[in-house]
Amino acid sequence: MKNTVWLFAFSLLVTGCLQESESDLDRTIKRDDALVEDYISSNAIDATKAQTGFYYKKTVSKPENTQFSNGDFIGIYYEIKSLDGQLIDTYMDETKEPLIFKYSQDGLWPIVVAYAAGLSRVGEEMQVFSPSYLAYGSYGYEQLILPSSNLDIKVKFVEKYSEDGLKEREREKILQFINENELEGFEEVEEGIFIRTVEEGDETKTQSKTGSNLTFDFKLFEMGANSPLMDSFASSQPASMSVGNSDLEFLNEGLKGVFPEQELEIIASSFNAYEGSIQIIPNEVRSDLVEKGEQIDRVKPFTPIWFKAEIRTVQ
Repeated sequence: MKNTVWLFAFSLLVTGCLQESESDLDRTIKRDDALVEDYISSNAIDATKAQTGFYYKKTVSKPENTQFSNGDFIGIYYEIKSLDGQLIDTYMDETKEPLIFKYSQDGLWPIVVAYAAGLSRVGEEMQVFSPSYLAYGSYGYEQLILPSSNLDIKVKFVEKYSEDGLKEREREKILQFINENELEGFEEVEEGIFIRTVEEGDETKTQSKTGSNLTFDFKLFEMGANSPLMDSFASSQPASMSVGNSDLEFLNEGLKGVFPEQELEIIASSFNAYEGSIQIIPNEVRSDLVEKGEQIDRVKPFTPIWFKAEIRTVQ
């Protein structure tokens, strides 16, 4: 995704469903600031106001631990409610692995959690009180998220990951998935990219190489999911690409050396696929945002993909 999280959140607030003018935006900010301040005061909460406009209170402090910095990969548990107590999402089960996001301008939505990470250290816990303009803005989703919701967020910053560690984590998940499902024939052609041929192609025709133009039908799944996130068969519109020129490395590697009529499958880590995908909380609103035309990936980050393709033409 090429837009920053701030521009993404800002577009939802300013040019989304509400279509607010600049003066409307100013009034929204003043209104939300006042509502959050009143909530803090009326509940006698000892909270600090951050420069960006949210309030926070550290419920567990670890001053001796490492502070997060830009580009870090962070694991969290969280609970998000509106200030009136409406539960939006919770992920507090620590028997599951943490939710991971990249601490950057395009790593997480709502952005206020990323801002809070900048004030936190590994092992710390925080309660965050956020105005809507740092959260979901004017966006609403069924009865789960109401437009202009100010938030009360509990977040535990439990882990800091290395990029190499996350790559190995996904590679191990892929190998385990292949083994548990007895998927024979997969070979690792590049680190984190596994390919197998399901049906041989027509070797009397042109074989693809870097620079070749391909058309193909495909289904794309999050690894382990039953329903595809994308399906060109359903639309009857084959995809096309120039080998080596895709932003998706698994396609550049996986579609070299193929023939027309060949059927193949690729399982790849997120670092070879949708590496720039934004982490969205709650995840169920991702498809709704895509349908509304937001420039985000259908595939959530730090999740391997399973790609099934039938090659139509090679030129």
